[in-house]
Amino acid sequence: MTVSVEQIQNSLRLPTGTDADMIQNYITAAGDYVRNAVDSEAAAASFAEYSQFDIAVAMLTEFWYQNRGEIATASQEIPFTVISMIQQLRGIFASDL
Repeated sequence: MTVSVEQIQNSLRLPTGTDADMIQNYITAAGDYVRNAVDSEAAAASFAEYSQFDIAVAMLTEFWYQNRGEIATASQEIPFTVISMIQQLRGIFASDL
C-alpha cells in the first residue's frame, strides 16, 4: 500500500483537490525521509510491505502540511510516533541483514 493524496486530504478533512500538488510533494519528501532514516541503501520497493512505513509517511506528511509556515522550534520536531515507526523499521531491516 502507498499513501495517496486523497487519503491525506480525507485524514485532514480537506475538500478533494485542496493543495493536491503540495500534499503530493510532502508525501514524496516524507517517503524519502523515512527510507533514508531507516536504510538509505534499501530499495524503495522493499518498504511497501510494512504498514509502519505507510503510517510514518502519512503522519509526517500531515505534520508538515499542518505546520507549513511555522517557525517555532517546537513545531519543527518530528512527532514521536513517526520516530517510533522509523525505529521499528530499522529493527526489521537490521534483522534482515
